[in-house]
Amino acid sequence: MIISRIIVHQPAGLLRILTDAGLEGHCTGVATTVAETDVATAASILLDANPVNRERIWQTFNETDGRVPAALCACVDVALWDLTAKVAGQRVHRHVNGFRNRIPVCRRSEQSSGEGIVEEAQEALRAGFRAYKFDALLDEESLIGLIGDVRGAVGPDFCLLLDGRTRWVLDQAIRIGRALDDADFFCFDRPRPDNDMSGGRQLAAAIDTPTSTGVSSPMEASQVMTTQAADHVRTGVTRAGGMTDVLKAARCAEAFGAYCHLDGLGICDGFAHLHLAGTIRNAPFLEVSENGASSPFVENPLQICDGYIQIPAAPGLGMEIDMGAVNEHTEELIES
Repeated sequence: MIISRIIVHQPAGLLRILTDAGLEGHCTGVATTVAETDVATAASILLDANPVNRERIWQTFNETDGRVPAALCACVDVALWDLTAKVAGQRVHRHVNGFRNRIPVCRRSEQSSGEGIVEEAQEALRAGFRAYKFDALLDEESLIGLIGDVRGAVGPDFCLLLDGRTRWVLDQAIRIGRALDDADFFCFDRPRPDNDMSGGRQLAAAIDTPTSTGVSSPMEASQVMTTQAADHVRTGVTRAGGMTDVLKAARCAEAFGAYCHLDGLGICDGFAHLHLAGTIRNAPFLEVSENGASSPFVENPLQICDGYIQIPAAPGLGMEIDMGAVNEHTEELIES
């Protein structure tokens, strides 16, 4: 079996990797900025290659020195996982290293006011979500007060996270972190800039609540863990450049006993992160916003039931694509 064609439907954002055996790998969410030259460069690596040699293909893309945009590399990697799992007749998470079929969901806040956040946290608890994560562009004193209010509103057992949005200077982050300690929060997510190893280490040592920081590669994950710049890492398919990169970063974090958080639903209408969460034991949950829109041609968008999302039973990623609808949303066909 070899890869025979690469097709991108724009602005639908669907990438298709086709083989001479009739199987296809798919990824949705391709950026509209992806150009014909980008697809041609990717095709020079993919065409006539055996898709089962996915790791070798991944390494070749990493050696292109940026000639293929990172966003397109991520989509290609997702489509290859979809394709190779279909070849094996398995779901992606089972094909990689299945851990679970049902993924706990954390509700991501969409509120900006303290009152709205408290109400939304209570709604998340009543709806059966496994956790709730919020951020608020408040001053330090108001935020510390809100932390206590949210904990008081949902009781002592509901899992809570605060998104620091990388905006707090060190002394502020320590004071906020101690308020999180008192309220027994699960994580202080990205309180400091992602590349601040020194400040991140000081903060992690000063508070009991675990901290996280964003990483873009397995190498960055190893640097964070070895320097103790954070207790957890955060990454995603788009940020890291593919499912393969996320898996490697997550394994690195797992070796240190750390969690690997995933950046929301990510590309591919959430299916890529869903399968990663089904594979990675140290991914605590999938973060979902209420208004996450899905592509109009995906016939089986992800559904939350009792605070969980079930991984589809079909081989590959399990996306059901309506090609008629794809063609209706296609104005340009980029093909190599």
